[in-house]
Amino acid sequence: MGSPREYPSPIPMSRRIDASTPTTLRVNGQDLLSFAGTNLLGLAHHPKVLAAAQESLARCGLSAAASRSTSGNFAEHENLEEALAEFLGLEAALILPSGWLANEAVMEAYGNELETVLVDSDSHASIWTASTLANAQVIDCGAGDLTRAHALMDRNEDKHMALMTDGMFPMRRRIAPLADFLRLLPRKGMLIVDDSYGLGFLGKGGRGSLSGAGISDPRAVLTGSMAKALGAGGGFIASSTGTIERIRRRAEVYMGTTPISPAVAAGARAALQILEAEPERVRRLRAHAARLTPLAERLGLEPGDGRGPVLPLPVEEAREGRRLERQLAAEGLYIPWIEYGGGSGALRVAVSSEHTGKELERLEAVLLRVYEP
Repeated sequence: MGSPREYPSPIPMSRRIDASTPTTLRVNGQDLLSFAGTNLLGLAHHPKVLAAAQESLARCGLSAAASRSTSGNFAEHENLEEALAEFLGLEAALILPSGWLANEAVMEAYGNELETVLVDSDSHASIWTASTLANAQVIDCGAGDLTRAHALMDRNEDKHMALMTDGMFPMRRRIAPLADFLRLLPRKGMLIVDDSYGLGFLGKGGRGSLSGAGISDPRAVLTGSMAKALGAGGGFIASSTGTIERIRRRAEVYMGTTPISPAVAAGARAALQILEAEPERVRRLRAHAARLTPLAERLGLEPGDGRGPVLPLPVEEAREGRRLERQLAAEGLYIPWIEYGGGSGALRVAVSSEHTGKELERLEAVLLRVYEP
């Protein structure tokens, strides 16, 4: 099994963000052009998003103050769920406090009846953690390895099994073969797709991985974070009405937690409306992401399949990674060195739809001068 993840050294907490715009951060008092984090479509700062959040904040207060199964269910939560389901082209949706908890909620609801869970080896740590909640054999099926996945599939059509994967792997710059995975699954199988990075990038108008793969199948369950494309917070699950109702009834992580603030839910719904009304944001993000492929090649790196708004620049040693981060900051750019568990760290470059051509040219020039693999 490819997890649990290990964190060999503490992640430094010296970075303090005091202010932000769609493309800049004030880090430790220094204003920097940011190629970090998510907020991939710049919606966290959109005036309509902020206005929706502020109106709800004034009317409902800062917190829902209770779980949704008691007295914390606000109209903002239900309105967002309806809007998400409609945008994604699925029957129903459910929101949770985080994308991490969304994956756990699915396993809480279905894990007891699953016999086998296959996990793409490159999947996010939240997927690996969620898989341990299943009363099932958990198997690493490789990185998009259809041959291995096929060999591991039980062709008994009544077999209860699940395949868990990211829809798009930002640090690997590849897309999961979802349609092929579905063809391999038995009739009672489940395909659980964390679409945190597919939403807002893949599919028609940024409708995500299932849309991009042309999938409409009740066996598919979409999970994700609303912090990436929508610039908000919290997580979501979207699937058939029956699946969502089962999760609502059986997942303790949903029933027993305080949901996202009504103000955040209102802002996320406004962001979703803007995403649908302004598909040019998605087109800009895709165009900016496409520039990362030739940049990777000029830096002597493997560009992957060239998809995605993130480009990892490998750095073997933590000391060197932090040195490069400081050097880039001296050049006016914020590109954080990150070290998620296992393997070497990397400088994580992320582009936004809101970066200008000149800003991207500046990124390219600085990296070609500073970074040496």
